[in-house]
Amino acid sequence: GGGGGGGLIQVTIRSMAPESSHKEPVSRKLPGSMAVSNLKRMCQQLYGLDPAKQRLFCRLVGETDAWDAEPMGDELKPLDFYVTSQECEVLMQEGDLEGEGEKEDRLRRRLEAEEKENERLEAVESVRRGGLEGPRSAAAHALAP
Repeated sequence: GGGGGGGLIQVTIRSMAPESSHKEPVSRKLPGSMAVSNLKRMCQQLYGLDPAKQRLFCRLVGETDAWDAEPMGDELKPLDFYVTSQECEVLMQEGDLEGEGEKEDRLRRRLEAEEKENERLEAVESVRRGGLEGPRSAAAHALAP
């Protein structure tokens, strides 16, 4: 520690935005004094998303729960205002300007909706698989001598 908080932070940037979520996460050593707005510019170079649409969240490496990610809401703050460890993950999401609370609610709702949708799709899929196998085996029996 010490040195006026000018230490380097190992930041792994991961895009959650639809257009670039398939891209590999990028790791960079960044100064803790770097402003969040500069990080957004870097994200723009990496993932092509307009900083005005970026929503950045930071979480400790190894945290798998998205709810532990803290919104980096103030662009003027340095990274080390949000990041308290030597390394962190930054999740870049796409969103429009709105209140932090609304955004988190919407994010939570969207994740819940996605989980429900996945369950629904799995159910539909298994019904469809069962349905497809049924008639086919019946047909096979009919064709059997």
